[in-house]
Amino acid sequence: MWQAARMDLHPALAPLAGLLGTWRGTGHGVYPTIDPFDYGEEVTFAHVGKPFLSYVQRTWEPDSGAPMHSELGFLRATGADRVELVIAQPFGATEALVGTVEDGRLRLRSQAVVTTPTAKRIDAVERDVTVTRDAQGPVLRYDLRMAAVGEPMTHHLAAELRPGD
Repeated sequence: MWQAARMDLHPALAPLAGLLGTWRGTGHGVYPTIDPFDYGEEVTFAHVGKPFLSYVQRTWEPDSGAPMHSELGFLRATGADRVELVIAQPFGATEALVGTVEDGRLRLRSQAVVTTPTAKRIDAVERDVTVTRDAQGPVLRYDLRMAAVGEPMTHHLAAELRPGD
């Protein structure tokens, strides 16, 4: 298996350094067209010395451990406080998001969402991610909103993750 040598973090990624590593925790989802649900989640941000982070996410049903969702992509530093995130999802959707990073907070809005003919319609996505510290240590929180399947922009997911294995 190919393994990258340990690389120094690209200087353009300094504002994103707090994301690096693996984060684990729980989240809750709602949307007008589905029943509310809880999930376990693991997210990993890694780098290879270039001005981007790789992103891998997976979720599971908390009681059974059955897989629920996964996605992967790249978070690119494109300017002093500008970022772009490209995500591919196995149900046939890709997101191209643009936004800002400031004081440990990412604010991302979709520039385009492309779906395959068999995927559910997604018109737009907004993702807010923050990394802060509390009494227990670092914490990554996110909120995801989307306009999909004929619904207007609506809250869909929120989670709280902590450094994991």
